[in-house]
Amino acid sequence: MKINRLFITLALAAVTFTACDEVDEADRFKELEQIESKRTVLLEDFTGQMCTNCPDGHRLITSLQEQYGENIIAVGIHAGVFGIGENEYEGLVGLMQPEGDEYAKRWNIEAYPSAVIDRCSGAIKTTSDWSKVVRDEMSKATDLNIELSATADDNIITITTKLQPGSNISGKLQLWITESNITAFQIDNGNNLMDYVHNHVYRASVNGTWGEDITLNANIFPELKHTIAIKDNWNKDNLAVVAFVYNDKEGVIQAAECKLK
Repeated sequence: MKINRLFITLALAAVTFTACDEVDEADRFKELEQIESKRTVLLEDFTGQMCTNCPDGHRLITSLQEQYGENIIAVGIHAGVFGIGENEYEGLVGLMQPEGDEYAKRWNIEAYPSAVIDRCSGAIKTTSDWSKVVRDEMSKATDLNIELSATADDNIITITTKLQPGSNISGKLQLWITESNITAFQIDNGNNLMDYVHNHVYRASVNGTWGEDITLNANIFPELKHTIAIKDNWNKDNLAVVAFVYNDKEGVIQAAECKLK
């Protein structure tokens, strides 16, 4: 199959799938007044390279990060009919991982883009609602602090996670690898772009698709070590580690992110 023929197919698919919701121009970049952040918020952005409106969600995330800085962590999870697998088409960089569909099924993602914020919001398909939910989550106090660091030695990433609970906490610790500055195909409002730059893309889970069980006792601060091999198609200079503790009752209790050293 020739690449230019593939582009036509992708464009038609992106236009005809009604699940790819449009983002109102007036709702894309609303800046609200600053608030005091009491936690770091995790935003899981369900997206796809064949989703013509998903870049509007990407741009909204950029706006939120410019406003809230390190208090918001975004992870782009490519999934569903709009995702392209890593080896799906010869000569085309695909960004979808197998876990993407598992996460999408867990949150009943039906429209792209959709966001799941702190794993307690459910799927939010209207991007104009993302900002409000992010702000609401930032205002919630947390009893957990996470100190995260990661180093790369040859082809191995070593991750150190220091958990500092102020109360007893039961849940799961999840560690993800993300990558930014990936130049790859994307449909953007009807335009087929080969040089689109994708950021904070989900690349792999370090400790299982759903993380590992963890029980924390108040004022006892465990330090955990994990390792993962760097894949050949990752750029070490653009990798980051995302850590978060969550449970089914509270959602994400706290999150952290760091770049490799």
